[in-house]
Amino acid sequence: MKSNERRLQMPTPSKPSCIVGRDAFISETWRALELKSLYMNDLRRIGKTQIIRKMLAELPTGWLATFSDLEGTHTAEEFAALVYKDSASVLTGKKRALRRMSALLGKAGGSEILGVLKLPDGQTAPWKDVLRTTFDDMVEALADLPDTRMVFFWDEVPFMLENIATRQGKDTAMQVLDILRELSQRHDTIRLLLTGSIGIHHVLQSLWSEGYRGSPLNHMDLIQPGPLEPEHAISFAGSELVRRGLICADAEACAASLSALASHVPFYIEKLAARLPLTTNVTPALIEAELERELRSDNSDWDLDYYRRRVKAIFPGTEKLVLAILDTLAAASDPAQTFQEIRQSVSVRMEVDEEALREHLRLLCMDHYLVRDEDNAYCFYLPLIRRWWIINRCL
Repeated sequence: MKSNERRLQMPTPSKPSCIVGRDAFISETWRALELKSLYMNDLRRIGKTQIIRKMLAELPTGWLATFSDLEGTHTAEEFAALVYKDSASVLTGKKRALRRMSALLGKAGGSEILGVLKLPDGQTAPWKDVLRTTFDDMVEALADLPDTRMVFFWDEVPFMLENIATRQGKDTAMQVLDILRELSQRHDTIRLLLTGSIGIHHVLQSLWSEGYRGSPLNHMDLIQPGPLEPEHAISFAGSELVRRGLICADAEACAASLSALASHVPFYIEKLAARLPLTTNVTPALIEAELERELRSDNSDWDLDYYRRRVKAIFPGTEKLVLAILDTLAAASDPAQTFQEIRQSVSVRMEVDEEALREHLRLLCMDHYLVRDEDNAYCFYLPLIRRWWIINRCL
């Protein structure tokens, strides 16, 4: 009963105050936003959304902000309506809030049907006008608030762009990118912080193949949170052991093992800790055994198969080459392999074009499957994913 009471008394890890080890990264991000807009890209589950939620909950003086997850946004009109509604919620009660948008939508304020703004005559409000007018209104409102800036936190932007390209065509997706670049450059009191699990470069590659010539992100800085630093991850793992009331004769060793096995990623630390027995003494060996069991389970809720499905989705036509690269690096006795070592191993499976191999290694690093170390050798970005890959691919 005591362990249950202790778990109930501990704060919920999803609360912003319980998101640990990100304070330095968040401080650097706010400093960067003073100068320009940002694009945050990393693997899913790393904690991008949690970082944004913490930033939103703990806004520094002089900032207004709003957050939207754009994964479920499928048209440019839906996106424009979302930006308008978010802006209106932030500016509620502010002097001259959304004056131009009120004029655009008419005295009746227009209406919203299925997430799209409608004009008084029933026509859909032009999405470009909605975006431009909303941003103009925001700048006007900010002029009444000295030393104040606005940041739009937009999560999973690449998914939205893919959705728009599929539903409305690639030309519309190109136009969305161009207008976002225009607006973020034209208004110095507004910043964008975009995030993506799938790299936006895949969307851009597809658009460039259709004649798009824009470089919508070259005015933004790229940031990557990465896993927690080991000291913070171990501290978080230790707090999870306590929060769940687990019995550990050597709590420090268990926390270190739990953190390392989960590649210092809070999401996986929580997931693995949840698999540990409440009535048995927990040891590093038991933690590793539970991880092995989870990675082999066909009923796991960790959705690690995402990393295999993703290959097919983002590397159409070259899936076999990508799988050969990842299989080679997963199965190698040394987890870090040079280009020549990879080329030699892959060439046993298939004919290899060296330039294609170099390009796909570069893309796999951009997609955070792989990372290149100080010796210019390649290895899996997260050891946990390598371990799962070996099991999943029967290597």
